[in-house]
Amino acid sequence: MSRLSLFPLLLVSTLLTAELLTSEQMVQKGSAVSALLVQKLGGELTTQMQSGGPIATLHFCSQNALALTNQIAQETQTSIKRVSILNRNPVNAATDEEKNLILQWEAMLHKKETLPPYELKKLSNGQSVYYKPIVINKEACLKCHGAIATDSPLGKAIKEAYPDDKATGYKMGDLRGMIAVTF
Repeated sequence: MSRLSLFPLLLVSTLLTAELLTSEQMVQKGSAVSALLVQKLGGELTTQMQSGGPIATLHFCSQNALALTNQIAQETQTSIKRVSILNRNPVNAATDEEKNLILQWEAMLHKKETLPPYELKKLSNGQSVYYKPIVINKEACLKCHGAIATDSPLGKAIKEAYPDDKATGYKMGDLRGMIAVTF
């Protein structure tokens, strides 16, 4: 059999495997993948913050966060991303559908309602996506995402690394964005 004749078989096999995942399996995998991202990225950022402070952490994040996210996606055979309406990196800008979910969650927080731990949605293209809210729940997060004076050394470093940054001014308990794991 030639390589070309194997391609349709591999494609059908991949599609059938994706179709065979139940909602429960997608939730379990989405939860595990998002937890792995939070653990690895959060661990690296904590180490950077402890050893070099906010500016070193900012530089580490600007140079490594996307690569680390992509590495986890490859290891877990998923598509994973962090998104926000008030993104730091334009690559992490939420789509219209993601913005709607973030705004829904923000409205819930405004009403003092508890956010769901996740949402599983089927998109119009047939893909399923597991969404996990990212809430500011550690003081360390506010060192780079809190009230940062634009003329401070950190403010200048943020502007240099991310000229279109929108990711400051957060407080404890604010919704920062979400993790999206696509199947």
